[in-house]
Amino acid sequence: MKRSMISMRLTTRVVVGIAVLAAVASARGEDVAKQSPPAPAAVDSTTATAPTTNAVAAPGAKVVLRENLYYYDAFNRRDPFRSLVDGAFNQSDRMDTVNLSVVQLVGIVRGEVDRFALLEDASGYSYILRVGDRVHNGSVVSIGEDELVARVTNFGQTTTVRLRLVGR
Repeated sequence: MKRSMISMRLTTRVVVGIAVLAAVASARGEDVAKQSPPAPAAVDSTTATAPTTNAVAAPGAKVVLRENLYYYDAFNRRDPFRSLVDGAFNQSDRMDTVNLSVVQLVGIVRGEVDRFALLEDASGYSYILRVGDRVHNGSVVSIGEDELVARVTNFGQTTTVRLRLVGR
C-alpha cells in the first residue's frame, strides 16, 4: 500500500476512536477535551491528510453515530409478514363439473402442445377446460379454432354439444 493510504486510514481510525471516546465520556458526563489525544500528523509532508472535525459533544447531549434514513409507517397497513391466505382451506374430493347449457365460450388459448377453452357462466365465474376434461354428464372431445365440442349423455342418449366462440 502507498504511504498516503496508510496515513489516511490511520487518521480515520484515530478520528473514529476519538468520536467513540467522546460518546462514552458524554454518557458518563466527563469532559472529553482534556482526555482525547491530538490527531496524528501526516507521515509525509507532501501528502494531504483527511480533515478532522471536533467530535466533542456537550455533556448531556446525544451523540448520533449513524442516522436512521428509513422509517416504515405501519399505521393503518397490514403486517407484511402475515399470510395473505387466512383460515383453513376446504378441499373437496369431488370437483364440480361444468354444465355446458349455462356457460358461454369466451376464449380459446392455443399453446404449442395443447389448447384450452375459457368458459364463463352468467354469474361471472370462469372455467378452463381442455380435451378430455369432464363436464356435466360427459367430456370434452375437441377444441377447435372457434368452438368447443363435447359429448353429453342424458337419459341414455348421447349427443354432441358445440359451443361457438362469443364475440365481445
